[in-house]
Amino acid sequence: MIDIRVFRENPEKVRDAINNKGIKNLDFNKILEIDEKRSSLLKEVEDLRNQRNKVSDEISKVDASERHKLIESASGIKNKLKEVEEEFEKVDLSFKELFMQIPNIPSVNMPIGQGEEDNLILRAWSKDSGVIENPSLEDASFVDKKKIAYLDHLELGKNLDMVDVERSAEVSGSRFCYLKNDAVLLQDAISYLLKKKLQMKGFMPIIPPLLVKEKALYGTSHFPEGKDQVYKIQNDNVEDGQDLYLVGSSEPVNFAYYMNSTFEEKEMPKKFYAQTTCFRSEVGSWGRDVRGIKRVHQFDKLEMNAISTPEMSEHIFNEFIEINEWLLQALELPYRVVNKCTGDSGYNASYFQHDLEVYRNATNEWMETMTATNASDFQARRLNIKYKTPEGLKFAYTLNDTGVAFGRILLAVMEHHQDGEGNIEVPEALREYLGKEKIVKIN
Repeated sequence: MIDIRVFRENPEKVRDAINNKGIKNLDFNKILEIDEKRSSLLKEVEDLRNQRNKVSDEISKVDASERHKLIESASGIKNKLKEVEEEFEKVDLSFKELFMQIPNIPSVNMPIGQGEEDNLILRAWSKDSGVIENPSLEDASFVDKKKIAYLDHLELGKNLDMVDVERSAEVSGSRFCYLKNDAVLLQDAISYLLKKKLQMKGFMPIIPPLLVKEKALYGTSHFPEGKDQVYKIQNDNVEDGQDLYLVGSSEPVNFAYYMNSTFEEKEMPKKFYAQTTCFRSEVGSWGRDVRGIKRVHQFDKLEMNAISTPEMSEHIFNEFIEINEWLLQALELPYRVVNKCTGDSGYNASYFQHDLEVYRNATNEWMETMTATNASDFQARRLNIKYKTPEGLKFAYTLNDTGVAFGRILLAVMEHHQDGEGNIEVPEALREYLGKEKIVKIN
């Protein structure tokens, strides 16, 4: 959440952030009014408590003839205090519910815009052309294109016995899949390649829980805005009947591991990663990308996270992007790096955000495969993650990155590296793990 002092001292800055991020149905004037009422009630509560304490102190100092009047006065103050405290609690709850919906104030380096058409393309890469700076949003002329009739990943996956969405539909319903044979080996190889890189870069590996409490999701801004994307489990058989949710990313549970922590500045940054199975309802996307494994309810992802000081955060953000680009180049996939605009920046915690998108020759479209986000101190304020400085305690910065969403990367590798004869050429970086140069159909 944002600093409440910024909200009170510079409300126009906050109003602009709400508008620029395209957040609808959030009445900023109402939040200001509730905050004023909340402050007024809090002052009244404090005044009444002071009166109560003063009268209580006087009661012990007067004789019996005076005590009766003071006791009556104390009773009246007590009743009034209870009434005002109850009203304050209701107003305070309303304020907090609305305040939690206010987005992070974007960085000056985040373009202001309505949607993806206002994003900025920083650079692009393909194996043949190398790096191209500042291509246009529509430009894909640099992409390696073979003179073949491209099949999409679902046709390839079915022909090569790698992907089965028909059986998964019978077992689990739509938007699930079975990955088999070389699809599994490809995923394992990509995972091993990236994990090896991250360990060399000083990232701590984590295997986290996949079921979390609300506070982890609120703490990372996955709630309240993304609540319709998260699966809540029946809690009849859960200890104490508590509410638990399946993670849509390891980001909430990874950062929640450090909630209420205070670090020495010399301990920073904290860098860590987790590979988990993730679950998303995909509400709002029904009817979109329904073919194959691009947008499914269950998928595996390796997430990179970091906790840092503000001064370190730009370096770590760039390190995330460098790792993303290293992986895509190792997999020989044409991609572009996109500076996301305010209206297309993912979720409320975003302070600054880049996407990496891979080109799909089979469908002639760009597909998001990685997202790197600097959340500034927005999540750390909710999770109470601080560090010590000579000037006192400060809230840390948090950063997160989709190191690899495996379904989409598998899709991209399969489609881009097909040979026109129904086979898939294995990228050189993965051949030692698969023990083969080409995935071919065995008759």
